[in-house]
This record gives sequence, C-alpha cells and structure tokens, in this order.
Amino acid sequence: MILQSVTPKEDIEKLILQAGGVKSLIGFLHGISSIHKEKVHGFVTGKPTISNGEGSRVCPIPDGIPKSLEELEEEARGRLPDSPYTRMLRTKGKFPAWYSPAPDHETD
Repeated sequence: MILQSVTPKEDIEKLILQAGGVKSLIGFLHGISSIHKEKVHGFVTGKPTISNGEGSRVCPIPDGIPKSLEELEEEARGRLPDSPYTRMLRTKGKFPAWYSPAPDHETD
C-alpha cells in the first residue's frame, strides 16, 4: 500500500518533520500502515488464542500457600555453600556487604 494514495502529501511532510530520526519515522510509518490495514481488513490479533481448559477454572490458583518440605529441601540443596566469612557474620548477627534485608516498613 502506498501511503501517498491514502494520506495527503502535507500530512506526510508533517510526519517526516516531526519524527526525531529514521527509527522513529519507520515506527510511525508502521503504526500508520497498521491503522489503515485495520480499517480495511478489520481487527486481527497477532497470535491466535488457544484455550486448553485454563479458562474453565472456577477458582484462581492460590499464590500464598506455604512451601512444602520437599520444596524447601530442594531450595536448600540448590543454594551454594556459605563461605567461612558469611558463616561468621551470621553467628555475629551481621549481614554480609552484598546482602540487604527487606525493610520492615514502607520507606516512601
């Protein structure tokens, strides 16, 4: 589709002048062409939605469930072993320099 056949020449010149560079001009042109395609062909989604039974779920999956013992053990096995320096700081009650604990309150 030729843009000049759809849009007046003055509007195209304004678009070129308002675009900050080549990349933004290309982005603008893609946006304009997609708008014109939508007007001609109707709205078409980029990817077809495939429902595999997830939409029929009556209740949402809870996210606040505590972790099971197997999950906790798996996380413990997956951690790197602590260095002697980190173990010493933990026994003293201080945090290593690379670790910052989460605040107990909002800091805004």
